[in-house]
Amino acid sequence: MRSRTRNFEIYSLSAVDLFASAMGAFIIITIILMPDYQKEVRSEGDLAFLEQLAGKTQALLNETAQGEKDILEALQAAQTRQEEMQAEQEIVSSELETLKAEQQARNDQAPPPPPSPIVTPDKAGSNQVTFRFLGLKTNKKRILFLVDMNSYLAGHEALVRRTVIRAMDSLQAGYEFGILGFQQLDSGPKYYRWPVGGKLARMTDRSRSEAVGFLQSLSGKFKGSSSLLNAFAQAFSSPAEAIILISDGLPNPAFNNGLSPGRLIRSITVSNSKAVEIHSVTVGDYFKYRGTVEFMESLARANSGGFMALAD
Repeated sequence: MRSRTRNFEIYSLSAVDLFASAMGAFIIITIILMPDYQKEVRSEGDLAFLEQLAGKTQALLNETAQGEKDILEALQAAQTRQEEMQAEQEIVSSELETLKAEQQARNDQAPPPPPSPIVTPDKAGSNQVTFRFLGLKTNKKRILFLVDMNSYLAGHEALVRRTVIRAMDSLQAGYEFGILGFQQLDSGPKYYRWPVGGKLARMTDRSRSEAVGFLQSLSGKFKGSSSLLNAFAQAFSSPAEAIILISDGLPNPAFNNGLSPGRLIRSITVSNSKAVEIHSVTVGDYFKYRGTVEFMESLARANSGGFMALAD
């Protein structure tokens, strides 16, 4: 009896089934874990993007901080420039007001000639006049010469000095006198006093010589503008009974509380509580400016004084 031939297979059906089951399990696990893998990959990409965005943001913040600093510095520079422009505007406005006043005066008609220097005798029985100066006369013996020293009068320094000296020559023994120069600078009002302290000096040869020396020391110091309002406030505080104002007669409203010439006269007159006589002498090219003569003459008339005009 012949035996059967046996065939041996490498893989049995059980092995194939095992491999198929394992492959299926792998596929199932892969499908389950695929979303987590995608999330991890996506998270890594998002993290890199966020880091890149954070770097750009920091750079932008740095640029913004520097830009803010630059803007602040530019703003401070602009504010400083604005303050400088405002100061320049005030100076220009002041100069413009002066030019307008001068131009208006030029457009007006020329004033009549100055009063005659001939002094007429007093009527019998009238009060004795003890001081005479080219038509100005008073019986007061305490006299203050109030000298305007603005830049316009810089070209008439010699005339101003001669005028005060000629007036001093009319003073005799027993008189008391003083000199107060005034001007308005950018830093404020400035005064030149003789004698010092705001007092008056007795008229002697020595005091006259000292006063002449003081007047000569004012040469080259005529500048700026002038504030008659402040100058008279200083003059009224002195013991003088009569004030002789020597000026060009062109008050600048910018340095007189914005007052027009008429209102300035009223303000000075009201502040003259001691009824001090105010005499006015217009010097320089007064014939070019009608307003100067009207102002100086009205100021003197309102304060029981006389008026005269002198030209070079």
